Amino acid sequence: MIEIEKFKDLLKKKNKLAVFVDGPNVLRKDVNLSLREIKENLKTVGLIKICRVYLNQNAPPKLVEAAINEGYEVVTTPSDVDVCMAVDATSAIYNPAVNVIALVTRDTDFHFVLKKAKEMGKATIVVGAKENFSSALRNTADEAILLEGMKESREMENKEGKKDENKSKEGIISKIRKGLASRKSSKPKEAGNKEQNAEGGKTTSKKV
Repeated sequence: MIEIEKFKDLLKKKNKLAVFVDGPNVLRKDVNLSLREIKENLKTVGLIKICRVYLNQNAPPKLVEAAINEGYEVVTTPSDVDVCMAVDATSAIYNPAVNVIALVTRDTDFHFVLKKAKEMGKATIVVGAKENFSSALRNTADEAILLEGMKESREMENKEGKKDENKSKEGIISKIRKGLASRKSSKPKEAGNKEQNAEGGKTTSKKV
């Protein structure tokens, strides 16, 4: 008998994925999904045969480089990114080497692509951010993968940084206060205008 784990691996290998990432929609600052996390989640489903991220032609070079380094094929377009991605995704529906269509987006308009894929017998997955995720996409796709995005981790790092900064400020303020206190205690007493005798400390006046 075949082992359970090997059987699961065989099932995964039967799934051939085409992944399409709507860059302007999910790689923006207020969402900022991780390209690496997207791939890691989809790899658990099956083998990724097509893996593309769609970007505007004015996308930052660092973003393009990061996508390439993560193994994505980068498609830049001067026109509407959504249209370009929708055309390619629809084309993949008719690709016999692909049986799973995965769309990474929050754009409700893509639910038409998901519907078409299902009509043609393809399994469908939608990947998006937990916040403001489209219910139309979630209810149309066979599976929905909702990710946290990198925004929260950055906010936590900023909070930790502020805590450390506040601690250092408190330490500096404490040192300043101690310094001021020590200055006050060591301040010399003002000398009187009258002379004091050595024995009794009483003042005497000189006669001319």
